[in-house]
Amino acid sequence: MSFLLKTRSESDKPKSPSSEELQQKIVQVRELLGSLEAEMPAFLSDTTIRRFLRARNWSTEQATKSLKETVKWRRQYRPESICWDDIADKEYEGRRAYIADYLDAKGRSILITKLTIKGRVSGKEQIKHFVYLLESLAMNSADEQEEHVTWLIDLRGWSISSTPLSTSRESMHIVQNYYPGIIAVAILSNTPRIFESFWKTAFGGRNSITIDIDNYAERMRRSDLARGVLIIQTDINLISRHH
Repeated sequence: MSFLLKTRSESDKPKSPSSEELQQKIVQVRELLGSLEAEMPAFLSDTTIRRFLRARNWSTEQATKSLKETVKWRRQYRPESICWDDIADKEYEGRRAYIADYLDAKGRSILITKLTIKGRVSGKEQIKHFVYLLESLAMNSADEQEEHVTWLIDLRGWSISSTPLSTSRESMHIVQNYYPGIIAVAILSNTPRIFESFWKTAFGGRNSITIDIDNYAERMRRSDLARGVLIIQTDINLISRHH
């Protein structure tokens, strides 16, 4: 799955710092970020900095560089302001990509994408929905959780024309650069024979549960509220009325 997520063997990974060393690195990153910390305090939490440090091999310089790039992207994209009711054709798109209401065997959240369900909205809107899911997973995680998401990608009936390459490329860029360290493992199920030249995949289980879009919508609205997105939108509306 190297084409999906950059990985390395355990022997190649730098040694994790001790708790004391890690806290020192977090302090160093905050110093390097300077005034940016005050601009986005909710995003630039210890949890986020720790994720970026882990994803950048514990390098304070590389983690800071990545965080600065992410802050620049967040200024423009404003992922924290996206809520469920902003998603175009949400009842349909919610079946193409969604967060499961159950956890995997290790207690990790599960992000499910079904690439062969043809999108009804533009690639731009599909990316917006994907960012919304990543933001919810990243900002609603417990402080101690890292690499807390299992990404299940269903490829049943997939063909090269199923998903535009540009959309897939942008999705991978966003995951790797702006939400590093939240995906623990990506599992491709029902892979077509074209993938057999790269690896063998087996995915089993007896779970026949399908998504109830109404219950899912309500759960995502609660998730929006938990990360404060509705409060943010209210503040923006008040500001616009005063101007």
